[in-house]
Amino acid sequence: MENQFGTITLMGSGELTDSMAKVHRALLARAGAAPHAAFLDTPAGFELNVAEITAHAVDYFKQRFDVTLNVASFRSRHRATALEVEEALRSLRRANFIFAGPGSPSYAIRNWRGSAVWDTLIARLMVGAQLVFASAAAIGIGCCALPVYEIYKAGEEVNWIDGLDLLGIFGLKLAIIPHWNNAEGGTFDTRFCFMGEPRLRILEARMPFD
Repeated sequence: MENQFGTITLMGSGELTDSMAKVHRALLARAGAAPHAAFLDTPAGFELNVAEITAHAVDYFKQRFDVTLNVASFRSRHRATALEVEEALRSLRRANFIFAGPGSPSYAIRNWRGSAVWDTLIARLMVGAQLVFASAAAIGIGCCALPVYEIYKAGEEVNWIDGLDLLGIFGLKLAIIPHWNNAEGGTFDTRFCFMGEPRLRILEARMPFD
């Protein structure tokens, strides 16, 4: 969605595939002739291969757009040193294109909520930056968010958690469910971000009344 300041772009999956290159290129063009791009790694900060995920994103932007994707690394608010936080903030404050994507929605929410990193993202949006959220990051910015790993992998009760409600700034009360047509289950239903239709119906019934 667009506003008079920056743009929020939501992607489902395949955010670093050839088919999405046209979208990224259009957003980079909005950021100007020499875009300052940053990748925020928080959603995957808990994963052992987070460095590989980050390197893949950096390579994708370099190979397809000849754009240097600076890394704003904020993997954990509890483990990050003051210097590491300041370096991440410095990268974000310079950026007019900020991309965050795969990982865990609940992890991203816990680490972003109330942080200087999240405040900086909002501040950049308000002065014209292009914010791109994919997969887990997209889920996290809704008013209520899907704890997909906890439900799908650990068997927790099917329910929502409080999201970061970024879109509430614009008067929108939304829950974001990417991976809508997921078919990884093969013989069982993994549509609707691995929930399948029966669990999606429960989630719909438990959405906030507004």
